[in-house]
Amino acid sequence: MESILKKKHYRKVFYSFVAMLLAFSVTLRYLVLPRFDSSLDVSVVKLFASILDGFSISLLVTVIIGSFIFWLTPEIVKKSVMDVIDPKEIGPLLKKAIPVSRTWIYKGACGRYTRATTLPMMAQAARQAGIGRDIRIILLDPDNSLLCEEYATYRRSLKSARNGDAWTASKVKEEIVATVISALRYKHEEPLLRIDLHLANHFSAFRFDISDSYVVVTKEDSEAAGLKADQATYFYDSYVDDARLTERQSKRVFYSKKVPLDGDLTADAVKEIALESNLVSQDGVRMLDLEKILSYINCPKDPYS
Repeated sequence: MESILKKKHYRKVFYSFVAMLLAFSVTLRYLVLPRFDSSLDVSVVKLFASILDGFSISLLVTVIIGSFIFWLTPEIVKKSVMDVIDPKEIGPLLKKAIPVSRTWIYKGACGRYTRATTLPMMAQAARQAGIGRDIRIILLDPDNSLLCEEYATYRRSLKSARNGDAWTASKVKEEIVATVISALRYKHEEPLLRIDLHLANHFSAFRFDISDSYVVVTKEDSEAAGLKADQATYFYDSYVDDARLTERQSKRVFYSKKVPLDGDLTADAVKEIALESNLVSQDGVRMLDLEKILSYINCPKDPYS
């Protein structure tokens, strides 16, 4: 019951079904059956009294059972709950948490959603509230060609690979570089945002976004369900620790110069930033489609839209 009521579209279906079932039961009991047996006929007052009796008994039983379950549930279980999220609920759940979170941690591969949605929404929320935000982003190291090739192979094996451009090592690197440069731009242009970027040399089938309220764990496949753990639970704290440990083993991105805005950002500027921030080597940058990176930065697409 709890898992049904937590999901908005399940909740609507459930309440609609219960309302229809209740209306059918009342109609059958008090309008249809009395036609076949006059002893079942009741007045409006008796009908109301009968409903109150049933409600009182149901309420008492519900409270007793609920209290019984609450007191018998071990504390460790209460703190270790993770909820399953339907694929179509992941985007709205993330968007709900972004404006009210003072901190955000993303650990994943390319950070397309972070580039398209998280960064601009965090920047807007910081400007409106006049209060700073801390953002930590962990991506794959685009200078590790073997890692990018392995990740591209993994993405091609997924059902969602049928949509969009084919995943190659070059595409993985281009997506990562676009996300990093986008983050560096926000870091320079938005003084209320403190953004730390790290590049890891391993990848997982899972990625997670940690807000102040909960952590959302997803897979790269857009049709796969996600997981959610609320703040102050065991799993929430575990994912925060996992991000901290990954950062200690990763390469941090340093770049203090200004990143040109949309109209001034050129392919040559992208190349210069990628080299000066040590995202890729001199040989590696020649393999990248700089114009495509430029389009990823200027026209980011929300993968959950």
